[in-house]
Amino acid sequence: NYSGISSETNSWVLVPGKQTDYSVNIGCYLPRGHGLLPLPHGTARLDNLPAYLLYPNESGAVFAEGPDLVVFDARFGPGASLDSAPERMDVTDIPRRELDAVRQTVDRLELRGKSLNATRAALADYFQTNFTYSTYQGRSSARTNDTPLTRFLLKSRSGHCEYFATATVLLLREAGFPARYAVGYAVHEKSGTDSYVVRARDAHAWTLVWNEANRCWEDFDTTPASWVQEEQPAAHFQWLKDAWSRVKYEISRFRWGQSRLREYILWSVVPIMLVLAWQVFSSGRRKRRRTTAGMVPPAPVPGLDSEFYRVERALARRGLARPVRGARSRRRGF
Repeated sequence: NYSGISSETNSWVLVPGKQTDYSVNIGCYLPRGHGLLPLPHGTARLDNLPAYLLYPNESGAVFAEGPDLVVFDARFGPGASLDSAPERMDVTDIPRRELDAVRQTVDRLELRGKSLNATRAALADYFQTNFTYSTYQGRSSARTNDTPLTRFLLKSRSGHCEYFATATVLLLREAGFPARYAVGYAVHEKSGTDSYVVRARDAHAWTLVWNEANRCWEDFDTTPASWVQEEQPAAHFQWLKDAWSRVKYEISRFRWGQSRLREYILWSVVPIMLVLAWQVFSSGRRKRRRTTAGMVPPAPVPGLDSEFYRVERALARRGLARPVRGARSRRRGF
């Protein structure tokens, strides 16, 4: 079950009071605005996460609602986690069909009564030494009702991470230690100097075992380390696909405001606008100067100062004004 939490500052506390030693910057997509966040085990706080709501649950998963792309900082470390304390089923829940093979293996390794550290060391050595990693499982014999896990433990001793994780969980439970099955991604492929890229083929499964002394769940992975090299090889033109993925990622960051590109554009536009404003202002001042400088008094018209105009005004007062040029007289014979 998920319980929703909200935040007004883009900082989200998942495990109150926990001091964290490590921090990692994570970028991931939320298809259609929702999805699970890929978080390291033991994450206590998320910073700069522009989500709308978070829904953590007691299994350690965090479901988020937000933009289609989020880039945030996850602060994590050993110790307390979102996972709930162990329950009875974390020790006793062993399917009946798997019980015989599990008990045979526990007895062979003499795990009963050992400490947690000794049990973990014995299991790690057993799987690393006697088992191989393989994504292919051969057909089972028609004469046997063995389960796939039984064949893995007692016969083929070859399988992928789900087999190793499931077997380890059941063996730990039979030995008396609470254990849970965990799924997620293995981070191992570097991209640049301080970045890593996680692909779909990096999906992985491992075990969580309860450490009673520290009162916390701890990761325990028994899959042979060779699985990284033996996993699906890179496809042809992987570099081209990576380049295109990077372009789409950067576009998404810009679209959803997860990059500083908008800030850079703003700071580059401001000086350009200032220069344009100065040019407009300066151009206006130059035009006004040219207009003022070009205003000279009109040249005098010859004859305007003649004394004849005073004679003309005197005749006009006596009714002897000179006819206006172009006008017609209404008097006959004029």
